[in-house]
Amino acid sequence: MKFSSLHLAAALLLPAWLAGCGGGNDASDPAPAAQAALSVTQTVDSASVFAGDRVTWTVTVTNAGNAASSDTTTLLIDVPSSLSAVSVVSSGASCGPSVSTLTCTIGAGLPPGKTATVLLSATTTATGSLTSTVKPSGAGVKGCSSAADCSSTTVVSTRPVPPNVTVSAAVDATSTSVGGTVKWTLTAVNTGGVTTAPITLTDTLPAAGIGAVTVTPTGANCGAVVGNTLSCTIPAGLAANTGTATVVIAAPATAAGNLVNTVAPGTGASCASTASCTTTTAVAAAAAADVKVGAAVNLASASIGDKVQWTVTATNQGTGATTAPVTLTTVLPASGVGAFTVTPTGATCSPITGATLNCSIPAGLAASGGKATVLISANTTAAGALTSTVTPGAGASCTSGAACTTSTTVLGGAAQIAGSCGVMIDAATLNASFGGASGTLVDLAALGNTATGSNNTSAYLAGLSATGTTATFESWPGAVNGPGFGTMVAASGQQFICASQNDSGATGASSAVKYSSTVASGSSLAANIQISKAGTNAGFVMFNLRSLSQFSFEYFRAGSNGYQLDYSTDGSTWRNIVTTSPSRAACAGNVCTESNVMTTQPASTTSFTATAPIIQPVLLRLSNTNTSGTMVIQKLMIKP
Repeated sequence: MKFSSLHLAAALLLPAWLAGCGGGNDASDPAPAAQAALSVTQTVDSASVFAGDRVTWTVTVTNAGNAASSDTTTLLIDVPSSLSAVSVVSSGASCGPSVSTLTCTIGAGLPPGKTATVLLSATTTATGSLTSTVKPSGAGVKGCSSAADCSSTTVVSTRPVPPNVTVSAAVDATSTSVGGTVKWTLTAVNTGGVTTAPITLTDTLPAAGIGAVTVTPTGANCGAVVGNTLSCTIPAGLAANTGTATVVIAAPATAAGNLVNTVAPGTGASCASTASCTTTTAVAAAAAADVKVGAAVNLASASIGDKVQWTVTATNQGTGATTAPVTLTTVLPASGVGAFTVTPTGATCSPITGATLNCSIPAGLAASGGKATVLISANTTAAGALTSTVTPGAGASCTSGAACTTSTTVLGGAAQIAGSCGVMIDAATLNASFGGASGTLVDLAALGNTATGSNNTSAYLAGLSATGTTATFESWPGAVNGPGFGTMVAASGQQFICASQNDSGATGASSAVKYSSTVASGSSLAANIQISKAGTNAGFVMFNLRSLSQFSFEYFRAGSNGYQLDYSTDGSTWRNIVTTSPSRAACAGNVCTESNVMTTQPASTTSFTATAPIIQPVLLRLSNTNTSGTMVIQKLMIKP
């Protein structure tokens, strides 16, 4: 029997087939055939991330068989959306472009026990769930052990805003006084996200100068003050977007000086600057009243009939208003004066009892110059010394003993200045002579018109007790300080004038011979005062007065009309009030009216010194400063 080649091959393979089926006549089974076994897994590096974080998926292919892979393996990897900056890094594999699906291949020949990897990395751009799935295919690929091995998910959430806590300190007053309450406020403001940890505040209070401290926290917990340190804690969870916690600290100021307070925040907070966490309050001494009392009098010397005015002044020089009434007890002169008139301002006064005046200044006299006054006046009735003393009550004091005592000397009669002529005339007689009211200056117009061709018939020179009284004048050459070269003029009645005509040819004048004139008689200017001048010697008239307040006069002069007005309080030292130019133009109509020349500057003056009222005996001198010609004084008014 013949066998074909096919029959021969079958005969040769039969033992192998039988062995594969468990048959055969060998004592043991043959070894299994070698083959590849590829397993696939996919993992993600984080199950949750924040938008903007990087995410990496890793696909791993492992040959768990006993033979190298004999075919190409393909991996289809899903690429989630909402990603940017995608990158692919592979080892043992090659990958195409990354779109919605990433395709990678692993060539045949992956040895047993070896791996190939694909890393897919990207940046998340939106919140939500990102899932990637891998689908392997190819000969020898076992696939994934479970669906979870071939799929992985990461959750993307919004990145939380970090906290931003700023601490500051404030004080309710940068200045106060002892006894005032100072209030500090510590504030922590969170402009970021919710805090996740506690924040400490350590406040360093003034070491001295304050009393008991009270603490009122809001959104914080504070312990007791230890020494001068206060520690507070703001718990975690301080709200975002201006969440605020405060600590209010209050204490009374107990001493003058500067109160400095500083807060130091712990971890998780900061001060915008050192200055924003430090406060300073200047503490002054406690406001207190300081009332000083003084007394003044308007006349150091006076004549009988004069009005004396006492002024009592209380001034609060302190830093606080008075809190209680202040009394003023004034002891006035018990004699030598008439009825008192009392005018209080800012005070109330009781009626005078005996010679004592009691006044009261109500509480509330303002600080820094608040003032109350009491004005007391009376007319003198007798010569002597008038003494007044004020005694302040509790809460006030005199700056000195002298400051609260005044003294006025009342002269017994008219004292004539040595070397002068005439006698003094009192205000009442002088005004009566002019028809004026007591204490006023009679207007020159009230004295009538000045005439140059005849005697002034409507009113005559003051200084004579009555019209028609003989006035005796004396002339002496070259002398300007009194009748030293002649005989003292004999006064008649209330006469107070002496005249000088310096050796001129004026009517009735001579250098050695006296002459007399009757005011009411005659038709020439000789009935008035005439002042002439020869060469450089000035003619003058002098008036001896007990006081001087004002002076006005009217005179006639055909040419220029310069004059000079001086006064003396001792008869030897002269002080100038007015000097006009010797070449001063003639007055209108040759009649010159000079009003209030002690306070009002006349025209064409070469010197002028305004003079306050003179309240003591005074000698007034009016000089003719022209080189020739005569001043004829026809109207005159002196206010004592």
